[in-house]
Amino acid sequence: MRELRKFKLPAKVAVFPLPNLILFPQVEIPLFIFEPRYRQMLKETLTGNKFIAVSLLRRGWEKKKEPHPSHQIVGVGYVKAVIENPDGTSHILLKGLERARIVRYTQMKPYRIAQIRPIPDQVNNKKELMKLAGVLRGLFIQKLRLVSEQPSKTFLLPKELKNPLTLSHFVSFTAAIDPYLKQDILETTNANCRMKHLISLLEEEILPPGTQN
Repeated sequence: MRELRKFKLPAKVAVFPLPNLILFPQVEIPLFIFEPRYRQMLKETLTGNKFIAVSLLRRGWEKKKEPHPSHQIVGVGYVKAVIENPDGTSHILLKGLERARIVRYTQMKPYRIAQIRPIPDQVNNKKELMKLAGVLRGLFIQKLRLVSEQPSKTFLLPKELKNPLTLSHFVSFTAAIDPYLKQDILETTNANCRMKHLISLLEEEILPPGTQN
């Protein structure tokens, strides 16, 4: 979190529309940049504010001509690392910073640039949120044990996940669900509601039928 505080969300950012990936706050994602227009986007972003928004393409985008429609609620991150390849492509690491709404596009070609407005998390009940975070943390550790080759070992989550909001975003990113359901979670600004939804999803994923609370 300390690393993120030194960054302020800019008013305009480049927008990278993708068919199956969502950028959640405080989550890092690797991206492969290979199309010429997005190579240009990366080059100009690195000499500019270093921020990129990831926008999920809407259902049926394959059947429509460009520009493909995408969701207005996006994850905005900054380019944390870049590896430039000899063929002109690049591998980058994008660090999620905040959720935002696209107010309007100021450019569509060769790549999209949009004016954005931040959408902060809302906490209805902090005490309830902390309790829900404890439940979610326990379920997430159970999930890790199920996929581990050493399920009996002690699992310690990174210290960043002690923050309930960060935990909820990380679990949202790792959830084994349809990307459009993940988009719904991204758009859920009420942290208490999001936490309850994630608990239900993890219970369905890891607990036998009939044992969920």
